[in-house]
Amino acid sequence: MRPGHFGEKFLWGVSSCPYQHEGGYNGDGEPQNNWAAWERSGKVARSGRSVDFWNRYEEDFDRAEMMGLTGFRLGVDWTRIQPEAPPSEFQEAAVDRYVDMICALRARNLEPLITLCHFTTPQWLGADPWLDESTPHVFSAFERKLWEVMNRKLTSRGVAPPTWFITINEPNMLAACTYNVGAFPAGRRAWWAAALCALQTMLEAHVRVRREIHALYAEHPDWGKPKLTFNNFASDLYWMDKMLLDVLEGARVTEGSEPILAFLTDRYREFTRAYRAMDFPHHGLFSEAIGELIKQVQHGLSRKFLHESTFSRLVPLVRERRDDQVVDYISFDYYDPFVGNAVRLPSFSDLRLGRVGLREWLTQSLTTKWWDWKALPRGLRFFVERYATEYPHLPILIAENGMAERRCHPGESCALRTDQQSRSYFIRQHVGEVQKLAAEGLPLIGYFHWSLTDNYEWGTYDPRFGLFGIEFGSKDLARIARDEGGDVPWEAYAEMIAKGRVA
Repeated sequence: MRPGHFGEKFLWGVSSCPYQHEGGYNGDGEPQNNWAAWERSGKVARSGRSVDFWNRYEEDFDRAEMMGLTGFRLGVDWTRIQPEAPPSEFQEAAVDRYVDMICALRARNLEPLITLCHFTTPQWLGADPWLDESTPHVFSAFERKLWEVMNRKLTSRGVAPPTWFITINEPNMLAACTYNVGAFPAGRRAWWAAALCALQTMLEAHVRVRREIHALYAEHPDWGKPKLTFNNFASDLYWMDKMLLDVLEGARVTEGSEPILAFLTDRYREFTRAYRAMDFPHHGLFSEAIGELIKQVQHGLSRKFLHESTFSRLVPLVRERRDDQVVDYISFDYYDPFVGNAVRLPSFSDLRLGRVGLREWLTQSLTTKWWDWKALPRGLRFFVERYATEYPHLPILIAENGMAERRCHPGESCALRTDQQSRSYFIRQHVGEVQKLAAEGLPLIGYFHWSLTDNYEWGTYDPRFGLFGIEFGSKDLARIARDEGGDVPWEAYAEMIAKGRVA
């Protein structure tokens, strides 16, 4: 296969998230994040020990090394490090544990991909932190101070500081799930206007954090040069996915009197033309019709709610440094990106996913669940080619890709996925597509599978995403290599990497 672009070693990895994997949040005497109230009220399942990654990270890193992986996406959690509001000191033990984790990754030749904010925020920041104009300043100051401390500790041990960072995980999904769908905690539900406000605040936070981390590393040339981005959930809804990167680029390249919305509208038209020209798998007239309807509704809402003032803080901030890139590489998460597949008839069986109000239940039960998401490896080409065409100077990394199965509960029959796919088959199809795209010369530099193990999935343990299964009712939370049907997905991933390794 061709060597990776931009002189980068291709990263084969797995992804994790502090709240979803570490365990030890929101209980008595534990760090409290913005999901604590929902956990206490019973609106969602308790996260509890999760998979106890906080204490068992070394054995999970051993599994990643055994598979031949070269990267590991690791979250460094704000809540755990600073559980009390400033001017409280950092929790030294938590800082040291994350330093230990990075050292352990380096010892196994696993490149750390560090996530700074993976959906959750400290409880002291409030119920709606991304509606507060002060949050980007607080967040960026925290990250600069943290990484000065962390990197000094790392270099004192002779370990290189991290290079690769994701500032905010899936800002498009965080805004939508919080203010449009009601699946994530919030202080208020103001729907579209609140979602747009949150998006601007998160993008501002990304810009400020990126500048602070670059400035910090510039003061310490021996730390290398950092690379920061954010990763959206890939979607064919332009105004809730690609628009986020385009608005940053538009602010950078347009003149002061030139409207940002004109730039975005032009990008929207190009995106739509390219999408319609692609030969996507057909999933039925219903899904196709629903998808077109949702796109038209969203486009109409965007025209109604999007104004130049929507980005009144973001645009001037970016234009302060026009010559500065807004991201150092492009990253996205790829599951089922086609909105037409996201709608289904309500299912009463999902009532046990949480005690929610009627509006939230209707919204959530009309949308497909993790195990309903369709496997569409060919769709990867559209997103990779689109970004490579419009941002040819930037490498591309797939930060998440995975397949869910529904967990079997005692007394229930185990329902297979409707497409009958095994996880191994899914991996072979998607990793094979990544290898094909890289061999064609597209600027891919990494692929990270979600996830090494099953995990807590935003209020429930029902979805199973792991290459290794977990029996959450067990005391030892053993990692299970073979699923109920005899599939061994970690072996499939390891074999695909070994057979078609990208240089």
